[in-house]
Amino acid sequence: MKRVVRNVLLFFVIVSIACALVTITLKQLGIFWKASVVFKVLTTLMLFLAVFSDAVFSYSNGKAGVLVSFGLLAGVLGDFFLEFERFFIYGMVAFLLGHMFYVFGFYMMGGLLSLSLLILVLATGVVYFLFIKKFLGKDKFAVFLYVLAICTMVAFSSSVNVLTFSGAVLFFLSDAILAFDKYVRKVPSRDLLVLSTYFAGQLLIALSVL
Repeated sequence: MKRVVRNVLLFFVIVSIACALVTITLKQLGIFWKASVVFKVLTTLMLFLAVFSDAVFSYSNGKAGVLVSFGLLAGVLGDFFLEFERFFIYGMVAFLLGHMFYVFGFYMMGGLLSLSLLILVLATGVVYFLFIKKFLGKDKFAVFLYVLAICTMVAFSSSVNVLTFSGAVLFFLSDAILAFDKYVRKVPSRDLLVLSTYFAGQLLIALSVL
């Protein structure tokens, strides 16, 4: 049974990586937008299925694994909403909810973290927020809450393992680039930079709990 589950998990991960590569290629070329949205959503959905299946059938991380899988599922919604400018705020809310699931999942796996590290990561996020604050307009409060959420997630990821922390940092970097591009100035090859760091971050987070 366990061997079958591991093979299924491997399949989900491989499909996710393939979908990520297709998404990045289509986005960079600026073609087949609808297809790129489908592949983008499938990328994170496959990771959700892998982590959720592992938590339910292998019992490797139990409730913590389920929480992390819910974080990935929230990412699926966020991936979809961010493709539509009018739904951007919904995408932000979806990812914020995902970070909360990650925080509780990471806490269950890694326990308490260093207060000094939490303060350091939060300070880094606040500095970045202050850097882009004047460009945010009516989104200031929403972005500030999001910064606090993702920084808390990054801090708690450090208590699990190196893969989790690396994934969380890449996630933060992806969002930092996305925010800069949306609010401050257009970033060359934005899709390549944002999606490659985001997909790599989600993949590392998923792998760290499998």
